Amino acid sequence: MNQYNPELHHRRSIRLKGHDYAGGGVYFVTLCAHREAGNIFATEMAKQIVAERLRITEEKVPDARWKEWVIMPDHFHALIQMDGGGLRLGDIIGGFKSAVSRELRRAASGASGTEKEAKGATRMSPVRRGEVGLASFSGRIWHRNYYEMIVRSAEAEQKIAEYIRMNPWKCVQSFSNGLRGMGNPALWNAEKLGVLCSRNAPRIGRMPEAAVYFGGWHSPKEKEMFDWLLEQKKRVIACPAWGIEGAASMPSVLEALEQNRLLILEMRNKDGDLAAAEQRNRFVIEHADEIFVPHTTPGGMLERLLKECRK
Repeated sequence: MNQYNPELHHRRSIRLKGHDYAGGGVYFVTLCAHREAGNIFATEMAKQIVAERLRITEEKVPDARWKEWVIMPDHFHALIQMDGGGLRLGDIIGGFKSAVSRELRRAASGASGTEKEAKGATRMSPVRRGEVGLASFSGRIWHRNYYEMIVRSAEAEQKIAEYIRMNPWKCVQSFSNGLRGMGNPALWNAEKLGVLCSRNAPRIGRMPEAAVYFGGWHSPKEKEMFDWLLEQKKRVIACPAWGIEGAASMPSVLEALEQNRLLILEMRNKDGDLAAAEQRNRFVIEHADEIFVPHTTPGGMLERLLKECRK
């Protein structure tokens, strides 16, 4: 995650004595999930609920506007603009937290599917409670208080906005089986189309539509498809030959990470040889919901792997 900066985080407050929190101004707020909730906000359902309550809050409180914001697995950052003369900052945050808690519990009570089915669908997720969605959650959602910083200049606001934008993809998380991941971990829980293609493939026509495209993107044609998917703003999971830090340095990859549409998984074997490529291909085949293979070289490694996995 981004390096701690006391001028940005300012976690010791909690309220500034004598300050008019109903007056105008910009605030950097952080809301943390309760320890009982774990990484509850890593689920897509929880993220949608939080985003919807942000929209509704703006409708109900026209003198307060959410600016830059981000939902992390166990906390929430936001810049909020207060025009003044209306509710206090604490009233707005309190109402927002209550509404999110209410909607999350409502979603939990109406969740369908068995715990066993849900676990099977997310067996590699770094989320603890998120492994079974919201179906079994009934504890506390939020930490009792919240943290705020008064933003006193346009320069400070710009720096905080940049920090918020960079927060999700800078968070390196540990997955099972010794893997590390950078980017949006919720992509792993979506329907994944595994994309595999042998070297020296001919021109590939139309790619099928998918919620998430998943691959090692190792062969020249796979790299070509990967670049096209990023250009088209598609959601992608990549387990490349290089490590997390190397992959994140590419401009197109950086943009996708910032926009929460990419998850990079760092394989334990980061070599670029054929053995490492076979491990990545096998990983894609075993974990994808469907497979798209536009070309295989007869008698090649990919053809052999597909036959083995079919058995």
